[in-house]
Amino acid sequence: MIRQIYYFCNMFNRTFLIFFLLCLPATRAHSQSLREAKILEDRIYSETVHTVELYRTGWRLSDPVLQKGEANTLTLGFDDLADEPENYSYTFIHCDATWKPDDLLPGDYLDGYTENDIRDYESSINTTVPFVHYKLIIPNEDVRFRVTGNYILEVYKDNDADRPAFTARFMIHSATVHITGKVVRTTGPDRPRNQQLNFTVDYGGLPLRSPADELYVVVRQNGRWDNALKGVRPSENGNGRLVFGTPAGVIFPGGNEYRNLDIKSVRYQSPGIVKIDYNPPYYNVILEPAKLRSLQPYLTQEDLNGRFYIENSRGSTADTDADYFNVFFTLPASFPFDGRVYIFGALSQWNYGKRNQMIYNEKQHQYEATIMLKQGMYNYLYAVKTPDATAGDITRIEGSHWETENAYHILVYYREPGERYDRLVGVKTINSIEVK
Repeated sequence: MIRQIYYFCNMFNRTFLIFFLLCLPATRAHSQSLREAKILEDRIYSETVHTVELYRTGWRLSDPVLQKGEANTLTLGFDDLADEPENYSYTFIHCDATWKPDDLLPGDYLDGYTENDIRDYESSINTTVPFVHYKLIIPNEDVRFRVTGNYILEVYKDNDADRPAFTARFMIHSATVHITGKVVRTTGPDRPRNQQLNFTVDYGGLPLRSPADELYVVVRQNGRWDNALKGVRPSENGNGRLVFGTPAGVIFPGGNEYRNLDIKSVRYQSPGIVKIDYNPPYYNVILEPAKLRSLQPYLTQEDLNGRFYIENSRGSTADTDADYFNVFFTLPASFPFDGRVYIFGALSQWNYGKRNQMIYNEKQHQYEATIMLKQGMYNYLYAVKTPDATAGDITRIEGSHWETENAYHILVYYREPGERYDRLVGVKTINSIEVK
C-alpha cells in the first residue's frame, strides 16, 4: 500500500502530496489488535485459508529460522479456497523471547517498506476444490530485517491489518554462542518414559556479568511451542560456559512416534485408509478407527516429527495440482475424556482450535472429526487438553517411551543493558536418535 502511495505522489505536486497524506488515517505499522495480544503464535483466522507453510527456501521440512548475515531466505506458501485471487498483504511484528510484542518500532527492525503486497499467486489446476496458491520469499527487495530475535509474519486481506488472515512465527539468530549437547535416559521411576537433554552454552563472545540471569534459554520438542520449557536455569556456571544437565535436568516425556497419513494418491489406499470415494464436490477419505497406544509397547516407525509434506503422486506441481480431501478421523473411547481431544501436529499449526477438535459421539462411543487436507504426507497425534492447561497431553492416548525419536531445539536469547528487545544469539537442534 505504501509503495502505491509513493508512486501516486510522484505524479502530482508537493502541495497535493501534503493534502493527500493529511487525509489518510494514521499509518498502521501492524495490527493494533495483535499488538495487544498477550502472546503471538502460529494461527489461521480466515475460514478460507489452508495449508500455511513457512520454511527455509529449498527445504520444505525445515524450521523457519535464518542466520543473520547469510544469504538464505524463507518461503511462505498458503492456499485460499476461492475461485479468484484476492488482495493479500503482509507485515511483521517483532517479539520478545516469550513471543509477546516488544517496544521496537518497525523502523527499528525493518529496512524497506513495512507493508507489502503478495504478488506471486497461481490458480489451482484440475482440482475438484478450486483454490489460489500464494507464495512469498522473505527477505526481498521490498523489506529486510535489521535485528535478530522472534518475528511474527502477519498476512491480511484488503489492506485491513486489523483482521489478519493468519500469523506465522519465524526467527533470526546471530550464532554468537556455541551450543553442544546430547539426549540421554533419565533416572528414577519415569526412566521408561522420559528423555533428558544435557547441553552446554559457550558464551565467550558476549560481555556478561551474570550469565545465568542475562541469558534466557528456551527448549522445544519437535515443532511444539505449547510444551516448551522457558527460562531454563543452568546447573553449572563457570569458565565462559553454562551447563544444563543433572541433577535437575531438562526433561520431556518421550512421547511416541507420530501416526502417518498418506493421501498423495486417490487410487492407492495407503495403510490406515478404509476407502477413498468421490461424493461431489469432494473426495472423502475414511480412516480406520484409531487405536489407543498408551498401554502398547514401543514400536519403531519413521516419521516427520509431526510435519507434513504436500505431494500429488500423479501431478507435477504440488502447490497447484494437489487436491483437497475431506479426511474422516475416529477415535473409539468408552467414555469421554475430562478434556477436549484434538488431532495435533503441523496440520493444526501446532495449535488447538475448532478445525482440529474432535467431537464425542455418545451413540457410537467414539470421537469424530473431519478435516480438509491437501494431498500429501501428514504426521499427527491425538492430544487431550483440559481448559486450564496451556499444553495438550499426548501421553494419555499415545503413550510415552524413552526410545522415541525426537528433535529438540535450543534457543538462547540475550538482552543487552539498555536494549528494548531480546536478541537471539544461538540456535541448536539435537536429535534423540542416539539416546542411550
